Amino acid sequence: MHQQNTQAFTLTGGRVIDPASGRDELADVAVAEGKVAWIRPSGGGPLGEKVPVDGLVVCPGLIDIHVHLRQPGFEHKETVATGTQAAVAGGFTTICCMPNTNPPLDRPQRITRLQQTIKKQAWCNVYILGAATVGNQRRELADFGALLETGCPSITDDAMPLQSTKQMQEALQKLAGTGRPFMAHLEDEELSGDGVINAGAVSQQLQVPGQDSLSEVAALRRWAQAANSVKQARLHLLHVSTAQTVAEAKTLRTDNIFSRLTLETAPHYFCLTEEAVLESGADAKVNPPLRTEHDRKAILQAVIDGDIQIIATDHAPHTPQEKAQGLIDAPPGLVGLETCLGLILTHLFHTGHLSLSDILAKMTYNPARLLGLPAGTLKSGAPADITIIDPYKQWVVDPDRFYSKGRNTPFSAQNLTGQAWGTIRGGQFLMQEGKLRKDAKL
Repeated sequence: MHQQNTQAFTLTGGRVIDPASGRDELADVAVAEGKVAWIRPSGGGPLGEKVPVDGLVVCPGLIDIHVHLRQPGFEHKETVATGTQAAVAGGFTTICCMPNTNPPLDRPQRITRLQQTIKKQAWCNVYILGAATVGNQRRELADFGALLETGCPSITDDAMPLQSTKQMQEALQKLAGTGRPFMAHLEDEELSGDGVINAGAVSQQLQVPGQDSLSEVAALRRWAQAANSVKQARLHLLHVSTAQTVAEAKTLRTDNIFSRLTLETAPHYFCLTEEAVLESGADAKVNPPLRTEHDRKAILQAVIDGDIQIIATDHAPHTPQEKAQGLIDAPPGLVGLETCLGLILTHLFHTGHLSLSDILAKMTYNPARLLGLPAGTLKSGAPADITIIDPYKQWVVDPDRFYSKGRNTPFSAQNLTGQAWGTIRGGQFLMQEGKLRKDAKL
């Protein structure tokens, strides 16, 4: 995917955290020929150039398994180049892009074509998630096997949620035995209807259609029913937003009805509530919508307890003109690649809810293990995809400084603590001291 940098260097004096191995200590990390050469106690002789990172955290490159790059078909919103620059700026070395493009990423030829663009233009590693149905029409399931063989790490119905229990069962059956989960967008469209924000006090106040939060859990129940007759069924729940979904998922796992069930959420679901719509308007319109304070607390607690194993961004850029259409007509989605780490450190680490190691597991090892990605660890011989974090860096969210084309964020002007200092991919610094390297070779 990229040109490997063969220059050797050693990151010295940093706090090395590698959740895959349980490592959390002051140590030096040597990089050579694009791979991790060794990790040793600080103070030994460096390999190659010495890069001091005292006071900073050195960890496996961050992974985001839920990103909308918009290419092909919607390049006015985002491109492979701009989206991956935003990823690198946010500390991510690997992302997975969603298939709701035009044309949809539903067949090998289209996957291959985008992979060629990625090879030329991407700043970070990009994996393409295959579309669940032909043309995203939800009538006929795509050829999952062909998509996996072409390099897709998994299949998803994101943005085009399956509604039929029979189709859900077929989808689980097609992936059973592959070791890959189906990545499901939970939405019962009979219950969500034409709702544009959460059904509740705010939707009533603004007199706009609301989306019933039961839509999410109703879809989960249908998936659970589908899984009854499929041995080795694996399901990954995208962007979980409600207290009831978390509770029912936990019950399904503990009762061994659906033991191979994993959950993901995004920072906006434990940082914000539906009240954000009153202040940020359509920039706070997402799908699933921001919920109540009860839901926010439940999502936060599930992240803390480990019932939610992965944090992703659901980075969904739109143009200012599209978001200016108002709550009913504006498309749902917000940009998250450049704010994610700061929000997580501010709301989970600096509040004392989670250790850095626990947080980083949800952003490195867990997503890599879920999808079988060659990432998420600093073990010797692993690709030198590394993120360097300044956990105490104070900064203010300024959408005008985003590398993403998208400016649609409800976090504008917020004060955050914690930010990526450096991003290394394949042994090459792509970002250093908070700035993208213009001399980086893609």
